[in-house]
Amino acid sequence: MGAGGEGGDDDAVLARRRARVRRRLRGVLAEVFGLEPDEVGAMVIAASSPYLIGMSRTYNIPGEKVAGTFGQALPAVPDDDSILAGDTQRIIFMSENDDFRANVGCVDGSGVTTQTRIELFDDAGESLGTRNMELGPWSNTQINRIFSDHSPVNSDVDVWSETEGAMFYCCGSVLDNETSDATTILPL
Repeated sequence: MGAGGEGGDDDAVLARRRARVRRRLRGVLAEVFGLEPDEVGAMVIAASSPYLIGMSRTYNIPGEKVAGTFGQALPAVPDDDSILAGDTQRIIFMSENDDFRANVGCVDGSGVTTQTRIELFDDAGESLGTRNMELGPWSNTQINRIFSDHSPVNSDVDVWSETEGAMFYCCGSVLDNETSDATTILPL
């Protein structure tokens, strides 16, 4: 989630399904946590109700007003949707070429340092190798242009961890190299 201000902004929308109560919070990371533009962070939302939902929207404001904004929205991730130690999730639809770039971002939800593994595959499903990502407690990290050594490629990645107590979440982004317009790709 971007910190807000020039170069980025974020919205967090929290809603209670049953009562239809809705609250939109703008610039949460900047206003509540004091983050500057181009800084990132993650939030933990704790609730006594199972009906709380949330999402965030992060976007860039182009320096020249040639078009609107470019960004993506991500849902809040309930603990039940997290990737646990020993589980593998796949992020499909990853593309890296002259027109597009692919990023993988992960966030820790366990409070322990987590060694995350990301295996890259080619179009035929053959392994291109594995990247390592260390997630500090409650931190988030992103690997940009994850397929840069293998471009052009249209394929996917598998993410997992063998760290005891690991609980994390990863997603992909495919961005247009000219506009930075992003497509969010959730894990399966």
